[in-house]
Order: sequence, then C-alpha cells, then structure tokens
Amino acid sequence: MNGTPHPEPAGAPQGPDDDYARIAAASDEDLAAELLALTPTHEGRDREQLRAWARVALGFGRELAAAAPAPGDPARPEPEVSDMATGGLRRDEVLLAEYLHRASGDRVVVYADALDYARGVAEAAGWGRDYPRPALRETALAHEEAHRLLHRGHGRELRRRLDHSAFRLGPLRVRGHVVGADEIAAHAYAGRRGALRRSPLALTAAIAATLAHRGTDQHGPGPRTTPGDRP
Repeated sequence: MNGTPHPEPAGAPQGPDDDYARIAAASDEDLAAELLALTPTHEGRDREQLRAWARVALGFGRELAAAAPAPGDPARPEPEVSDMATGGLRRDEVLLAEYLHRASGDRVVVYADALDYARGVAEAAGWGRDYPRPALRETALAHEEAHRLLHRGHGRELRRRLDHSAFRLGPLRVRGHVVGADEIAAHAYAGRRGALRRSPLALTAAIAATLAHRGTDQHGPGPRTTPGDRP
C-alpha cells in the first residue's frame, strides 16, 4: 500500500515531519495500540489493555496469513474485484478497498482516488519506495481477503483469543467485541500477504496523523481510515 514515481493527487497532504519520524521508529504493536486508542469506545481505556489486544490481533492476523491458501488455490475462491476511479475519499475516511458480502457472490471494490491519496502520504513522508502503487493495491486486496476470512468464521476465534468481557453478572459472562481488533488483524494479514517494504500499519498511522493536522475538506477526508470491513 516501488517503481515508477507516481504524481501526488490534488491536495495531497504535506507532512507533519515529526509524526512521520515517530511512526517510522514505532513497532507494529505501538502503532496498533495507538490506532485502537483512536477508535470510538476506547477513549480513556488503559493503554496496557490496548497493547495487549493489539498484540493478540497482530499475532492472529499473521497466523491467518500463514495458514490461508495461496491465490489460485481451489480452496480459496476469489471474489469479484472491481476498480473504481472515485469513491474512496469520503467525509470521514480514506477507503482503499471495500469487501462487500452478497448472497449472489462476494465482491471487493478498489478505489483509485484513495490509492492516489495514500501514495501521496507515502511520498510526503519520504517512504515512496516502500509503498509502490501496485503493491498498495495488492495489499489492499489482501486486507479485504482477511476481512472475508474473519466474516466467514475466523472472527469468532479472534474474539475468543481477545477474551474481552462485555458483561458479567455473577457467574454469567458474555464475551464482547473489541472494536478495531479486526482491522489490526487485517493489517497484519495484509502485511504478510502483500509486497510492501514497510508495514501497512505505518501508512495507516501516517494518514491518520496527517488528516488530524489538516482537518477535513473536499481533498482531505477525516481521521478514520479503515472502519468495519474495509482497509
């Protein structure tokens, strides 16, 4: 999410250099915990708890990537993939690709405007060689494949490993959903299955940091980058 230089899109973000340097030096666990902290419902939550959830989700995503069938394997039916020129830059998110579950067949939509935007962030951070556009697209597709696997049953195992209690009453315990953990797992999966030289989490964190500095306008969607079944 290297090759031929790609022009920055109109309104492409221009640095906060201090954030880029901090992100470049951070581990995936640090970045994942920071992204969880930005997720609604986690404001004010204990940082060590977020780090623990991040660690579990990262490990789960990597395991899932190691166990998943290779592309083209009959055990891994491929969804329909559509490329759209626009639609990825939305009011409150930068959406590289989107997994759509349909009874008629699963579909993944890839958004060229969001890929251009992400590529512009990588160039502004000085990471252009680490995020060539073809590898960005490949990694976005891998991210959506992870969401597809989570949707098809692996999400239950992720919730079991996270072991978050949503509700307790005496001996009764209801296991809860950790908002954002599926995104962290999907980033880890994509990092293993894609062809990037730097973690996809670093680019996601850079996008979030840049948008926090810029605010929102027609060229700069807001702070969320990958909600729900999205990269």
